[in-house]
Amino acid sequence: MFFLVLGSLRTRLWQYAGVLVVVVMSSALVTTLTTVLDRVHHTSAGGGAEKAAGSLLGLVGGTSGLTAWLLVVNTMSLVVQQRRREIGALRTIGATSRQLRLEIVGETLVISLLGAAAGAGTGLAAAGPALSWLIRNDILEPGPTGGLSLPGFTAGVLCTTGIAVLAAWAATNGPMRISPIAALREAEVERRAMPTGRAIGALVLLGLAWASWDRYGRRNGPHEAINGAMALCLLLILSVWLLIPLLVRPIAALSSGPGRLLSRHSGTLAAANSAAATRRVAAMAGPVLIAAGLGAMLLCHNSVSQATNSRPSVVSVPSRSTEPVSLETAKEHTLKETRLQQARADQRQQRNAVGLRLLMVPLITFSGIGILNTLLLATRRRRQEFAVLRLTGSTRGQLLRMLGWESTVVVLSGLLAAAAVVAVTLAGLATRLALPTADLLALLPWGALAQVALGCAGLGLLGVLVPGLLVLRVHPSQVARTE
Repeated sequence: MFFLVLGSLRTRLWQYAGVLVVVVMSSALVTTLTTVLDRVHHTSAGGGAEKAAGSLLGLVGGTSGLTAWLLVVNTMSLVVQQRRREIGALRTIGATSRQLRLEIVGETLVISLLGAAAGAGTGLAAAGPALSWLIRNDILEPGPTGGLSLPGFTAGVLCTTGIAVLAAWAATNGPMRISPIAALREAEVERRAMPTGRAIGALVLLGLAWASWDRYGRRNGPHEAINGAMALCLLLILSVWLLIPLLVRPIAALSSGPGRLLSRHSGTLAAANSAAATRRVAAMAGPVLIAAGLGAMLLCHNSVSQATNSRPSVVSVPSRSTEPVSLETAKEHTLKETRLQQARADQRQQRNAVGLRLLMVPLITFSGIGILNTLLLATRRRRQEFAVLRLTGSTRGQLLRMLGWESTVVVLSGLLAAAAVVAVTLAGLATRLALPTADLLALLPWGALAQVALGCAGLGLLGVLVPGLLVLRVHPSQVARTE
């Protein structure tokens, strides 16, 4: 089995390129954060620095690890989906489901071990500069920034390898349960867009979202309302990501409207392709939903939190019964307390800005790689379809315009799903804060949100047009022979 896995892996390295990159980056991130926590644990005399480092590890590592896991699952699902015909053919000649599952999981294990080891080494090298940067920004207390960390290396390798293997195992459940003939037939025609396990997981997450929102609603205070909205948004994003194979058809029909209006032929063909390939569109729109939804969630949470922290509070003037307080003394005390509160608010805002950068950089990087990798896999797999269209008279320009409109459908589908989740969350937050909708909308960072949307759109176009150009450079007759 080991040599079979290595032989199969050599012939399909391009399929696992995106998984390898995500594994390397997630391993580097987990190793760096665990090393930071290990250093602080050994050098901090009190518990404040260790608590801050633990919060940092949980927030940044949890968000980025969740994003990496979703992207790996999405990529593995697409890889296994594209191997349905191969799975059906192998099962027809006698291969069992267990053998095929072990082969795919073994390929993922080899790739993830190599990537996790390389990422862990990179994370150890980056831990020193990361500690120095955190100390300069007053996130951690001063201390040593050199040396190796065995717990950091071990955590980076084991966590990322486990995530990748579990993702591969979950992705093989559906294809291995169907009969060989059905696998061969579903390689050409999509019949069931929503697996039962995925639907059950989405319902469970929706229940958790409601329970979390209700739990935070029993507490008073604006910060509890903001934290509850953030938890609700995160769980809703996960739920919609699981439900996107079921929701993608009406969303894609709405997203294909601009193409149909602006391009009679290419746009209409792109709309028909999107309607006929809901699994592919769902797999491609998933990373866009994750990137736009999580990015908007973090930006909105930071803006509303800063506005809440900067609200002026009433300063009480102490008075003594034995001696009166003069007007000048009261003014001086009030001014001093106001300056102290302003300094504390500025420090909180500075730490929030640093924390936002720590969250956004891995998130944007992981999401960008996930979008590019998913679109590259989906586009490269359609070489035979493009060859048939070119042999029947279609030109390169027409096919590129069709791909451009298809990427528009994918990006708009992901953005519309993310916008719906964020809108529901903000509506609930406005109710909890007792703010008019117009006042809450005025607090949002519209410029940064527009940059997130434009970044997703740019990555979507890049991830489709670049592999499309590379595929169309090959003569269609040569593609037909290789396929």
